[in-house]
Amino acid sequence: MARLRTLVFSPLLLLISVVINQPSYGSKHLNGRDLVEEVCRHTSSQGYCIDTMIPGPPLTAEGIASTALGWAQIRTLEAGTLISGLIKDSVSTDHPGHYHMRLQRCWDLNMKAMADLWSASSSFYSKNINAMVNYLITASRDTKKCQDLIRGRNLPGLAAKNSDIIKLSEICVVSTKFF
Repeated sequence: MARLRTLVFSPLLLLISVVINQPSYGSKHLNGRDLVEEVCRHTSSQGYCIDTMIPGPPLTAEGIASTALGWAQIRTLEAGTLISGLIKDSVSTDHPGHYHMRLQRCWDLNMKAMADLWSASSSFYSKNINAMVNYLITASRDTKKCQDLIRGRNLPGLAAKNSDIIKLSEICVVSTKFF
């Protein structure tokens, strides 16, 4: 009879240990401003994160991820529009050839980032969070490559859009730790 009780309680102990050891930052019960502050505490730009993520009751981790992802997509579209205009201007003005080539490479990277953000969105809504995180990391990495290409080129508008994309992607990734 004692052996039967051991077998019944063992799966329960296994379940409890899996729940307790689940990798996350904890604090899953937080909502609203407290959740925003906790998510933002784990990002590289806490001030930007808090200022960007305006909590509307009740804001959940999923809500933060959805908002950050949507804004990252918008910023990517805006960056693409800026790059397109800069490419057109670089052809009609007297810019060195490497300037045009850098912008073209940035355009290509922006298109990749845009595709990755749309894929991340699709993964988010189909609850494939690992795929979403991978797409976000790739989009951020490609945006950082564009940022490196334009560094020192006096393109503050594009640099600001790229910076936003990188930060919003990070906010989205961090918020998944609170799902």
